Amino acid sequence: MEKTKRFLLFFCVISIFVCGCGITVNRPNISALYRMPQMRDKLPLVLLSVNSKPPVQEPLPGAAQVLFRQLYAQDPGLALEVGRLPELQGRVGEKQILALTRFVDLVLNITPEQKSNLAVFLKVGKPEIRRYCTPLQSVFWLFEKDECLLKPSPLDFPLETVLIYAWVDAFFDKEHWGDWQVVTDRLNDPELINRYEKTHFNYQSHGVCAGNERGIFSSKIGCCSDYTAFSVYCLQKAGYKAGAIKVVSPTGKIYHVVCEYKDNGKLYIMDNSCASCTNGIGILEKEVYVKRYHQIGYGYQ
Repeated sequence: MEKTKRFLLFFCVISIFVCGCGITVNRPNISALYRMPQMRDKLPLVLLSVNSKPPVQEPLPGAAQVLFRQLYAQDPGLALEVGRLPELQGRVGEKQILALTRFVDLVLNITPEQKSNLAVFLKVGKPEIRRYCTPLQSVFWLFEKDECLLKPSPLDFPLETVLIYAWVDAFFDKEHWGDWQVVTDRLNDPELINRYEKTHFNYQSHGVCAGNERGIFSSKIGCCSDYTAFSVYCLQKAGYKAGAIKVVSPTGKIYHVVCEYKDNGKLYIMDNSCASCTNGIGILEKEVYVKRYHQIGYGYQ
């Protein structure tokens, strides 16, 4: 009986591993604060897998450690979240320290309105799954520049404005936008995916379509099946329940594909390949989408 139990446990573990090989759900980055020897014992336990010890890396530069101590004293959770940014995962140089200095100064003198905006930024995506907070990275990018484009500070503006200014070089910056893994890690929320698709992809009518997420990422051109494949991939990686829905006409002919996903108990449709279907918004509640377009809603599967 004991052997049978152990075999079943082993079989379940293997099954979970195998079934999850298609899309790997994100896991939060290990905060850079764990690279501060004097603070490591005070920080929350980090679960990597079975082990609970963070990887050994060279300590942060002294200036960065001083800034993180200030930020941690003000807001421990925020300090840990900032430490998850990719810009602070490897070598931390002058540019990163400049941005961190500006950010810490902002937090130490934060206004109620800025604090409210920051709270909105931190809720984007699933904190327990996303590798890092993308809006925080956008603020960091703005602070890395010699002169911040948003004054008096990025936190005085809504997220949409911050993304517009921070992502302004999205078409030309291969370092930030050319790598599949880097980009799909960043697109960890429906609205972020939606914005990326609207600014990066161009629709082509049905013909020769790659029919997969990597094809449209590389070419920046695709039909509805390409858009949907990309949406589904990014959403599932970010921890959302998502899938492709075939749309059929009254005659039974499949003529459109869209992405359906669930967020906070509601079903939504993401459809950037048919601008008229959402009036350019890209995302609608499924109930609204179906009622609005009866010919499309007729054949939802």
